[in-house]
Amino acid sequence: MSSSSTRAFAHQVRDHLADFAPVSLDAIGQQASQVRCDTKFLLPQGQLPALLDALRQDYRVLEVGGARLHHYRTLYFDTAGFDLYRRHQRSSRCAVKVRSRQYVDSGRSFFELKRKIGPRRSVKARTETPDIVTELTAAEGTFIAAHAQINSERLQPTIWNRFERITLVSKTSRERVTLDVGVHFRVGTGAIQIPGVVVGELKQERFDRASAFFRHMRALGSRPTGFSKYCVGAVLLYPQLKRSQARPKLRMLAKLAQGNYHAA
Repeated sequence: MSSSSTRAFAHQVRDHLADFAPVSLDAIGQQASQVRCDTKFLLPQGQLPALLDALRQDYRVLEVGGARLHHYRTLYFDTAGFDLYRRHQRSSRCAVKVRSRQYVDSGRSFFELKRKIGPRRSVKARTETPDIVTELTAAEGTFIAAHAQINSERLQPTIWNRFERITLVSKTSRERVTLDVGVHFRVGTGAIQIPGVVVGELKQERFDRASAFFRHMRALGSRPTGFSKYCVGAVLLYPQLKRSQARPKLRMLAKLAQGNYHAA
């Protein structure tokens, strides 16, 4: 997607978000649970405006400083042998992600560790940092040791990731939805983006198919799917990693994007 097309799409999305009732970051913080049930979906970017219109009645949109489409930057950490990536490929039920994330619009950064604790269920621990963490210190090592059996001394920066996110909050339940667009990955001088694809995630305390978002996604023909931005970025940017398990997901992304991945 060209830069002009990207800007036009972002403008279109903002127009469709304008009629949503807003919700503040503080209100989301009061609702958010760090132990939750996550269900992911993929859909073509062209379906997003109609989906937003369908969701307006049931959800409010996060607004920070007047913005409703928010920029995120993430740096993932793994071992030189990609042990965390390989653990995820062996079984997503025991996956662990270590990352530093910056919420660009608010200027806040957090160091995070996210663990799978069962089918669809995950627990996330995080601690606020002055800036995005690019090298692990003793403080991060202590934080990691408190939440997972990982040797932090073996971890190193692996992949940069950036995207724009819409966050919706249910009006009737403790449920949130995130919709990520413009997903980019970078390592060293190599970069790649996944154009034309929306990564949706339904975050619930318990899995519930009665969710308005779940019902609308099914109506669009999108079914729940396992998806990890980190794993996709890793396999696209590190050719030494085996692609056998990732191939079905890569084919799905290419089909949704109506083409292929291209250099960012």
